[in-house]
Amino acid sequence: MNKARVLFILSAVHRNGAVLSTLTTMKHLDRSRFEPSLFVLEQGEEPWRELLEGIPVTYGVAQGNLKARYLPQILTKLLRAARRADVLVGGLEMSPTFLAVIAAKLTGKPSVGFVRNSLPDHLAQLPSRYERLTKLFYPHLTRVVAISEGIKESVTRLVPQLEDRTRTVYIPLDIAKTQERAQETLPGGTLPPQPYILAVGRLEYQKGFDLLLRAFAQLKPELPHKLVLVGEGREEAALGALIRELGLEDDVMMPGFQENPYAWMKQAAVFVSSSRYEGFCRVIAEALAVGTPVVATDCPSGPAEVLQGNQYGVLVPTEDVGALAQGIRSLLCDPEKMETLEEAGPRRARAFSPEVSVRHFESVLNEVLPSR
Repeated sequence: MNKARVLFILSAVHRNGAVLSTLTTMKHLDRSRFEPSLFVLEQGEEPWRELLEGIPVTYGVAQGNLKARYLPQILTKLLRAARRADVLVGGLEMSPTFLAVIAAKLTGKPSVGFVRNSLPDHLAQLPSRYERLTKLFYPHLTRVVAISEGIKESVTRLVPQLEDRTRTVYIPLDIAKTQERAQETLPGGTLPPQPYILAVGRLEYQKGFDLLLRAFAQLKPELPHKLVLVGEGREEAALGALIRELGLEDDVMMPGFQENPYAWMKQAAVFVSSSRYEGFCRVIAEALAVGTPVVATDCPSGPAEVLQGNQYGVLVPTEDVGALAQGIRSLLCDPEKMETLEEAGPRRARAFSPEVSVRHFESVLNEVLPSR
């Protein structure tokens, strides 16, 4: 049997969980049956090079040239790659999926689009033209892959025509590598000497770090813990100003992006996700994998699925600073529950291993490949 050639499309190879999930899926495809390749609109930094080893990569334009006048060049290169493929996959929402649909229509190939965030919430943060484009292009997808049941519901709510073509496939998490890296020793003086509460993610409005800072301010008089926010993003300056406003300069660390966040997770007393909305929330699953107890907002749409309600962590209402503070407090003050969650987390994380998730994605590919 000939291998199915699968072309994934990304805007850029950024250091974020959504891109990491796409690259992990590519890496773990069964190479006896599938041959992955990658088209990237704009060349730039190349984190996670080990995930791209052995995978052909084509770039549309050089870094800094992702402008309207270069669109013909991008489309020419994309169509050339698409003609060599059997199926086209938009690895992220919006532009990669729009282009997957266009290229699929022009080459007569099936198209698959990943949806990694609640579409209504995601579109609310974008210019209005993106909703119009979504409603124009998405109905032409052969299949949609939603990374949680909540995301599936958001897809069909926005584009009802896709209800019968949408499949739920959880993101793949390399459990063994996550646990291995969690055991690495960080340079002396990297971690705070006191116990700490940890959050990891892009410093963006979506992640609700402002809510976490206000909750931590309520807790600080009664807890010896520091708060560590790992990540980088557009809200860094605003969050720094809020830290000063709350008088938390000596109690909050913001070490920026970390190549190995898992060692930070492993040493944390509690991991907190304070998001306003999510698709799946990869960092929660990673915290579970290394055995760190989790407190998370019950936002649309991933945390409740990952934690299976309160079975594998503590869920609190979204946008409720007092409830978030109480959730953290209740867990830190309950050693027995902390121990139970530390033991249960790695068991739950196995549901997101590539051996489970990527095999489900391969089933979606088999649905759209005519000879399979």
